[in-house]
Amino acid sequence: MWHPNLTRLSRSRAAISPLLRTLHSTSTRPYSLRSHKIQALVEERKLARDNDRELILKVMGTLPSPREARQFLSKFSPPAPVVASATASDGSQRPTDFVDSLLWSTDHLALIKLEGPFESENLIAVADTLVQLQRLGVLSIVMLDNQSWWQNQDSLASSSIESPLESTLVETRQRMIKDMTEIVQQIEDAGGKARPVAQDIFEENAPGDIVVRPGLASLRSCLRHRHIPVMIPMATENSCWKPISSNLALTALARYMGESAKDDHYSRSNDIHVEISQGGPIVPLRLIVINTIGGIPLSRTSGFKGPTHCFVNLKDEFTTILDDLDNMEQISDSAVELYRSDLKMIKDSLDHLPPTCSAIITSSPSLTLITNLITDKPLFSSTLRSQDPKEMLATTVLRNGLDIFTFRSSLDGLDLKQLTGLLESSFGKPLSSDAFYDRIKDRMRTVILAGKDYMGAAVVTKEGGYKGANGQLLTTVAYLDKFSVAPKSQGIGVADILWKKLQDEFPDLVWRSRTDNPVNKWYFDRADGSIQIPGTNWTVFWYGSKGLHLIRDYIEISRDIPASFYALKPKAF
Repeated sequence: MWHPNLTRLSRSRAAISPLLRTLHSTSTRPYSLRSHKIQALVEERKLARDNDRELILKVMGTLPSPREARQFLSKFSPPAPVVASATASDGSQRPTDFVDSLLWSTDHLALIKLEGPFESENLIAVADTLVQLQRLGVLSIVMLDNQSWWQNQDSLASSSIESPLESTLVETRQRMIKDMTEIVQQIEDAGGKARPVAQDIFEENAPGDIVVRPGLASLRSCLRHRHIPVMIPMATENSCWKPISSNLALTALARYMGESAKDDHYSRSNDIHVEISQGGPIVPLRLIVINTIGGIPLSRTSGFKGPTHCFVNLKDEFTTILDDLDNMEQISDSAVELYRSDLKMIKDSLDHLPPTCSAIITSSPSLTLITNLITDKPLFSSTLRSQDPKEMLATTVLRNGLDIFTFRSSLDGLDLKQLTGLLESSFGKPLSSDAFYDRIKDRMRTVILAGKDYMGAAVVTKEGGYKGANGQLLTTVAYLDKFSVAPKSQGIGVADILWKKLQDEFPDLVWRSRTDNPVNKWYFDRADGSIQIPGTNWTVFWYGSKGLHLIRDYIEISRDIPASFYALKPKAF
């Protein structure tokens, strides 16, 4: 069980008592705080501690594994206040530093596009989520978008009109400012601090050519004061304040952030507040689109009624998804265009941001979004065999992703040294490489490789086709001999990327795993059936319509395949 003393506020509490004694002992100094103010501050922090404990326990209750819980605590729990740094030159405690030491400094940023129009209840839910994210250590930078802004002037949204009427510009600005004011007020009502940012961020050099003004002074000021900046897409053009496309503005902002993060001087620092105060980079942890229609539909024929893409590898799936959207039968043209525009914005933005940044498209501003953001992967996997489509409607997680390479019928083109290293690091055992490659070289069916640096691989061989123990000919089957993800790549969707490619390539597949393998739960969730081989420590898994008719063949084929790894020797003590 995870204990509350792992949270930031309980760590802060340990610092309060000695600081209070110091402050009381120096109460005659002109800069001392009065005792009732200290007491009020302590009570305020106690209430915040209780609220934060409840939120953190809720989040951790949604995390599927202890490993992800530990990752959450290590990444999102800020360091405890350093009491020693809050002392004056004569060794006394400075009250301003004491107050600062009780504040939770935010180390992570989320760049959020908020797509309206939203009902009042939805805006309240969004505002609550933004405040909860900040309490968990993620400060949001919000860009608003609303199709109603562009009534009677759709062409202006793409910056295609060179000289729009001034009255039209005024009306659009008024609608934008109204929405910005409303969401700022909702955040304030939810207990957060927000500030409208409408100017001094973007410039338009030419129609569609949006750049960020150097410095980002107004944005940095918000972050320094721990206010959530709420922006509307406005740019200056020849001293004129002009509405622009929010996606063009976001792409320009991501490009600016990514380029500033490449500065070696600042890339070595993890303290976002030090960087901001010094004019350093502002780099988001996540890019989030909150809309009213949910994640990207998976099926051309089912549209919104079917499942969504839970995880998208943009490098491999971007073009395919765009083609599918063009042929959706049950989705309006406006929804298709919105998905296409957001996909392009996300891909262009992630191209400029560090590879650790990922994106989320969701209609669920709630604990679900918070958990998606923290785990950096979907709550549901599109590779599960018996997934309820209703559970998959809300969210799509996207990463710039990995290049996928497919090798068929031969080991030619593969770096066997790198492949061996991947297999050994994944399985934690030395590979009997000569015997393994000699066995599969004439049985090769397909190797699916994730990433040029061998971040994951699936090795499929052709097995069977010979007489079994009873003299009958065994069916030739596709056998998943190895499925490996490098330890450094675990938790970022590599396994799902590989599995989706396997499903595309093989409608029927069989594999085996040691019965005590901790990965088996993942296999059970993706298999149509399984059975333990009698008298062995092997469990056979399969998916596909032929499985029930081939169980005997599957068992015999899997039993005959020799082990590929050397047994680990017991450690000497």
